[in-house]
Amino acid sequence: MNNIILKFDIYKEALLRDFLVENNISRKTLTRIKFDADGSIKVNGKEENVRYKLSLGDVVEVALPSENFSDNVRFINSKINIIFEDDYFLIVDKPKNLPTIPSRNSSYESLLERVNYYFQAHNYNTIPHIVTRLDKDTTGLVLIAKHRHIHALFSKDNIYKYYLAVVNGEVKENQIIESNIARESDSIIKRKVSSEGLYSKTKLSVIEYYKKIDATLIKLKLYTGRTHQIRVHCSHIGHSLLGDKLYGGEDIFIDRQALHCYNLSFCHPITKERLNFISDLPEDINNILD
Repeated sequence: MNNIILKFDIYKEALLRDFLVENNISRKTLTRIKFDADGSIKVNGKEENVRYKLSLGDVVEVALPSENFSDNVRFINSKINIIFEDDYFLIVDKPKNLPTIPSRNSSYESLLERVNYYFQAHNYNTIPHIVTRLDKDTTGLVLIAKHRHIHALFSKDNIYKYYLAVVNGEVKENQIIESNIARESDSIIKRKVSSEGLYSKTKLSVIEYYKKIDATLIKLKLYTGRTHQIRVHCSHIGHSLLGDKLYGGEDIFIDRQALHCYNLSFCHPITKERLNFISDLPEDINNILD
């Protein structure tokens, strides 16, 4: 893949430097373009200094500098299910039992290491940047930027994440859960609801109660992104996720937490088009409901 090119049409006079900053080209990115061999800033096809004065009708093209993998990165040739890809990012449907990023246990492979191989195999001159992350046993959609600048653009806009989950018992009504979350004092993994924790907000909507297994299919929207937020909030209201042994869920129907990120919605960081991506429930959760 050639360098990522950002193209802008000029509608008013301005200094090139000011225009670039107004359009979220950070000073750090400008420094990298200046000192890296393959980055460039062109006006009407000609490289120009940032002190150049833009005129109405000019066309600015920014070639983002390439990125290189560090020496200790692993490249794992395993399948990835790509839902969408363009020049700027890709959406991957992550299976269960796969960490999003490398863990301390090197025997585990990760989604990122699989994507590393995909980038290398396709001769991309950038590296992947995880924008949205899922727990090892949570399935569903993961957003991955193709450049650190694109990752930074995503951080400036809202990414709406929606989950489907199956929880113990009958959830009788929709609700907003606003309960702070903190780390358990005797664990590096487990979290708890605590007034001393970080503000956390989850919207819960009831879809259907399954009397035969005494479980409810629910939809969840995250307003904040705390570690284990959905799992902690559901446990807190007395409806742990099926299979979530860490937070009190029954594991007779499924061997992992019954949680799936089924919907991502956001504005494209470059085109500003509204995008919406859907992932069907995986087989193991469908088997519970069937």
